[in-house]
Amino acid sequence: MGCGIKGLSQYLFVVLLFALSIYSPSADPQQFIVKKGDIRGAVYGQETGDRLPNTTVRLVEAGQSALTDENGEFRFDNLLPGDYTLTVIAVGYRLLEEAEPVRVRSDEMVEVKIYLAPVDVMLDEVEVRSQSIPATVGKQTIGVMEIKRIPGSAGDALRALQALPGIGVANDFDGQLYIRGGAPEDNRFYLDRAPLFYPYHFGGFVSTVNSEVLNRIDVYAGGFGAEYGADAQAVIDIYSRRGREDRVGGKFNVNLLYSEGLLEGPIGSRGAWYLAGRRSYIDLFPLEVSRVTAFPRFWDYQAKVSYDLSENHQFNVKAFAADDIMGFRLGLADVEYDPTLAGSLDLEGRFDVQAANLRSTPTNQLTSHLSISRASYFQGFSFGQGLFLRAEPVQYELREDLAYRLNPKHQLESGVLISTTRWNVESFFPRIPDEGDPEASESQYFTFQEKVAVDFDRRFNFVEGYLQNRYDPLSFLSVTLGLRLDYLNITDRVSVGPRGSLGLKMPGGSELRFAYGRYETSPYFWQIAPGYGNPDLKENTATHYVLELEREISAQTRLKVAGYQKDFRDLITRDQAVGYLNQGQGFARGVELSLNHRAGNRFFSWANYTYSVSKREDRPGEPERLYSYDQTHVATLTTSYMLTPTWEIGVKWQYRTGNPYTPVVDAEIVPHPVTRLPRYVPVYGPTNSERVSPFHRLDLRISKMFIYQRWRWGIFLELLNAYNRKNVLDVDYNRNYTEERYLYQLPIVPYLGLTIEF
Repeated sequence: MGCGIKGLSQYLFVVLLFALSIYSPSADPQQFIVKKGDIRGAVYGQETGDRLPNTTVRLVEAGQSALTDENGEFRFDNLLPGDYTLTVIAVGYRLLEEAEPVRVRSDEMVEVKIYLAPVDVMLDEVEVRSQSIPATVGKQTIGVMEIKRIPGSAGDALRALQALPGIGVANDFDGQLYIRGGAPEDNRFYLDRAPLFYPYHFGGFVSTVNSEVLNRIDVYAGGFGAEYGADAQAVIDIYSRRGREDRVGGKFNVNLLYSEGLLEGPIGSRGAWYLAGRRSYIDLFPLEVSRVTAFPRFWDYQAKVSYDLSENHQFNVKAFAADDIMGFRLGLADVEYDPTLAGSLDLEGRFDVQAANLRSTPTNQLTSHLSISRASYFQGFSFGQGLFLRAEPVQYELREDLAYRLNPKHQLESGVLISTTRWNVESFFPRIPDEGDPEASESQYFTFQEKVAVDFDRRFNFVEGYLQNRYDPLSFLSVTLGLRLDYLNITDRVSVGPRGSLGLKMPGGSELRFAYGRYETSPYFWQIAPGYGNPDLKENTATHYVLELEREISAQTRLKVAGYQKDFRDLITRDQAVGYLNQGQGFARGVELSLNHRAGNRFFSWANYTYSVSKREDRPGEPERLYSYDQTHVATLTTSYMLTPTWEIGVKWQYRTGNPYTPVVDAEIVPHPVTRLPRYVPVYGPTNSERVSPFHRLDLRISKMFIYQRWRWGIFLELLNAYNRKNVLDVDYNRNYTEERYLYQLPIVPYLGLTIEF
């Protein structure tokens, strides 16, 4: 800590020397092992559109074969990058058309469809061969084809993440994730290495990324390596796929709330593209509601072009954006006759991102990934008589990651990220309350708190770098050691983040893994803005300890147990004298159990349970309290079953401990600062000393697919909160705070959708 610019310069010089030295041909090029990819697909009969089980699909170049299951589906995993030819052997069928080679790339999954014409032929079956990939500490990789089948998410992959162990959400209306006792702002989302500013429309209604373009989602809940940088306690790394390379195709989804579509196709023989978009349409209906000035409306799009410059160089350029807007008009009765709060309430949020990256393998040992992006974000909020907040940062980022494999057991990694963000903020608003401040949800907060005018225009410059060494000294032991250095001009400090992990293969097939890491989070702009915050703040720190035990009970069933401890220091909290200080501390600890079972592609089931405790001490000498995002028990049971190749049913049940809240123990009468009329102001008990009742909900899903040649029509029905549980959203009070009353979450809700794919 406190190394200054000189220490950063020395580190960057070391990184430069490392990058130059790795070009030395010190190892046998044939020993390099690159990341692998997968092929998944299905075989159909041309005339009926039925999927064909027990069909042999062969990869000519790899010498591998697979039989399609009862749903006509097959898969080949862990394939080296390259072009593969598929041949199909089925009783009474022949290939409808000459199949193009399938191109497999590192860390990607390719989906294919094969159509067969009827003939009278019979050939033999062939053996299936496969292999597994070792796991990474704290990482959960989810295939989108599986996660989209989870009930309660309407096929939205990001909304389905809450079914994973260690992840919770606030309520039915808020899809933002609480990961291992952390707050949503502790999470960092990336889409193809570019920042995804907010992953959900209106905080959780639906994600801002079309699930049809996604390839996989990697969730790093904690203890992750040095390759991920500042301001992240958890990372959700989202990867989109390439567009299809055989022909132009598309998929459309229509439901009662919004419509979305996808078009994709090839670019010659070396590239592909896709364009996806979504828009809600309640604002288009001829509805008239006196208090609504702008019906909630959202849209988003994602576009990507991929092109192979050569065998060793793949180029991608992409753009994605989202927009949310709503407006209401509040009368005096709506705000308890407080004239300063009556009037319009307008909300708008939007972002747009453009990015390009070049992935290169100039030698068999060296992999380079160069990325550049530009991102802008806007958040606007106006309320009552002259209260407003407008924030509009614009960010430019350059990132280079290098990996050099000395031999099959030893790999060196290094990276540098340079980013600059200009924050332009204007507001007339009370100070943003701390987490846990009970006044934050009360209108009195806006009435009685001092309003502060802010005109903030400043540039945040980050320079980040890391070195990491992955080594497998023994067949049963793997070691990763990393060091990360991050510099932020606002605090003028170089933070040091050591990271490391150990993996041990135990007798009987179990794997034991341990990870340690130090992570830092920078002050938010409002915490350092002159006149509003404290410019002398520094980063707050977190130290992660993670222990995992994973065992493959059978080829279809896997058990995982994880324990974690996160210690927080120098947390930024409110201070009466200087606005904010690094004076808080806390911890989060817990245990996670996860049991996954899969029987081919026809059936899968997840059973997850998490016990966790998250607490904070806001200022020295104050009592420890529950963190607002603490959920002691979270249990999720998820099952999906293919009744036939075209019928599927699914069930998800979840239980969560009720969210903590601060009770009102009394009230006092205080004159309004403007009208001087008497107002009841609550007197609060200990912070977060009570909880609402536990949450539990059952979601059901049934879907039907109709297939004819290359067209697939689908319809699905989801029943949310199937047994109509009255889950508490929040605790409210009457005018003089003598009676509690409850606000509730969603009742039973049917959700119908239609999909068309070609």
